[in-house]
Amino acid sequence: MNDFLLEAFPNPERKGCPDESTLKALAENRLPLDDPAGLHVGSCSECYAEYRHYRLDWKGAKEAESANATSVSVPNDIQSSAIPLGTKRPPARSRGSFLVAAASVLVICGAAIAYRYQHQTSTAPVQIASSAPVDAKVDLFNAPTLRGVDDDAAPLQEVSLPAAVVHLSVTLPRFSQSGRYEVVVSQDRGGSQLVAKGFGTAADTNGKVGMDVTLDLRAAKAGSYFLATVRGSDNGTYYYPLQVK
Repeated sequence: MNDFLLEAFPNPERKGCPDESTLKALAENRLPLDDPAGLHVGSCSECYAEYRHYRLDWKGAKEAESANATSVSVPNDIQSSAIPLGTKRPPARSRGSFLVAAASVLVICGAAIAYRYQHQTSTAPVQIASSAPVDAKVDLFNAPTLRGVDDDAAPLQEVSLPAAVVHLSVTLPRFSQSGRYEVVVSQDRGGSQLVAKGFGTAADTNGKVGMDVTLDLRAAKAGSYFLATVRGSDNGTYYYPLQVK
């Protein structure tokens, strides 16, 4: 399973990948398993490799702390008498293999829990589309930026996304700021009927602010939706009409 995850989902351009601090937080159990980063790690070989590295480092550090605490709290003469002479510690390679297997199971469980959590409110049968990732682009640079749920959505022409796992490249509207963003696809502008969401870090390139994000739209039926961008620092939300085909 470890080799499968390292090779099955190549993403050399690192589209939609969470940042280093998010991967570390996931590996160190500081993020819940239903976090979108967990779903992404399960479908990105590069992120899984980094996640596994951070996970092994964290496990190793915890084992070292535990061993040091035991050494300090138990006198040497008691330790010597309590450990049979014929007892051997498991080889380091075996411990490493166990940790890698455990990390793989956690990633798979996290992806499964995240997927079920996002779609558990749907009662109608849905035909799941292909899981093969699809690249797509959305250019909002010249789109009006109408904010909040009380305004009309900004008009976009012929913007659509497939019902698949989408590695989405988004060009944000003029005058947008760099930073951490959340991208949400929902059936209503209030965001209560959530279909998919992802996170990305926007950066300015040649006068345009853009970012990459991964959205799982496999369970979305063909039809009309809203695409929203939410800037993390001020929670500013902007909505745009979207078609899923």
